[in-house]
Amino acid sequence: MDSASLEPLQHSFGNLRVNNANVDINGNGRSSSLTWNGSSTGVLPSLDSTDRFLARQDRIIELAILEESSKHLQALILMKDPRITKLIFEGVIDNIFQLMISQYGRYLFQKILELKDEDMLQRIVEKLTLSDRNIIYNASIDRYGSYSVKKLIKVLQKSPLVSEIVKSLASSFWDLMINQTGHYAIMECLDILDSQRNDLLYVEAIDKWLKLATDERGFVALNNFIVRIKGSRRDQLLEQICEQVVFLSQHPDGHFVVQCVLGLQIPAFIQKICYELRGYYVKLSMQKGGSHLVEKCLKSSGLVHVVQEFLQSNQLVQLARNQYGNYVLQTALKEAMKTSGPLHESLVMKLRSCENLRELNHGYGRHILSLIATPILPLNKA
Repeated sequence: MDSASLEPLQHSFGNLRVNNANVDINGNGRSSSLTWNGSSTGVLPSLDSTDRFLARQDRIIELAILEESSKHLQALILMKDPRITKLIFEGVIDNIFQLMISQYGRYLFQKILELKDEDMLQRIVEKLTLSDRNIIYNASIDRYGSYSVKKLIKVLQKSPLVSEIVKSLASSFWDLMINQTGHYAIMECLDILDSQRNDLLYVEAIDKWLKLATDERGFVALNNFIVRIKGSRRDQLLEQICEQVVFLSQHPDGHFVVQCVLGLQIPAFIQKICYELRGYYVKLSMQKGGSHLVEKCLKSSGLVHVVQEFLQSNQLVQLARNQYGNYVLQTALKEAMKTSGPLHESLVMKLRSCENLRELNHGYGRHILSLIATPILPLNKA
């Protein structure tokens, strides 16, 4: 770094100079022995011009959000001189939100967090949470602010202070979960904090899950939540989803949530879902979203419930000719074949006995006709 590249800082702090690649803080020729590349050969000198720093602290936030001067400030932080660090921190703390959402300032924010100074972290958390403006929420929904919030959570993960951040996130749970960027802050908590620290978020999810499940943006975030939630709260949430499975299965967004629960591969909840859906499988199979859900059931331990309903139905030809249903029926035939039981044979015989079987010669039905006309060979297992 040369004198010219240090110009932005010199304008703000008239006492910064560069001598032989070292930072001269005081402008008196007594430079710091810590070079800009991070190597250290001695002890940092005392500041003779602290007042000059303080007199221009109002400029630090302006510099922090500019690319080059932000890098210079980060370099000063890396020197780990507590006096310099304190001066920089005091210059940004009152504008911490502006720093967090800045494309370049966020890197200085991260460097300050990495110092893990308890007093600084305490003041940052207080600044972010003891406000009516809900700064945590506003930062979380910002493109760059989201990274800052996630970094804060990571640094605080073992600190009691993280509870204040979780509390703030929980207070805006719905708005964060339906925001494309905001929900990542909640997922960060679920990924790195334990169940006890996340409990407020769990409670909010249990309270608002149905509203989220039927929202075109919320169901995606809810699915991400479902695969991360742990402990007894998870079972509580899944139980409530199972109670609404018939409604959800026929909802354009809700069926994705049911599929997500099936994807967890928890036998007890698979059985509950597949049992509750009895009587709806044929109807669902002829719906765009429902057909994917029924295929999920067929590929699970709930296979028998679906096939038994097909065997009792008088709509198999209609199902075979349906643009969605034919794929479900193909899956049923192939999955039943894997079980080496009577389900496959019974399903084939049922289809062959249909009075309108000849109608399968046209359209989507031909896929089914080809499967029941010739034996289905079992898949080779590696």
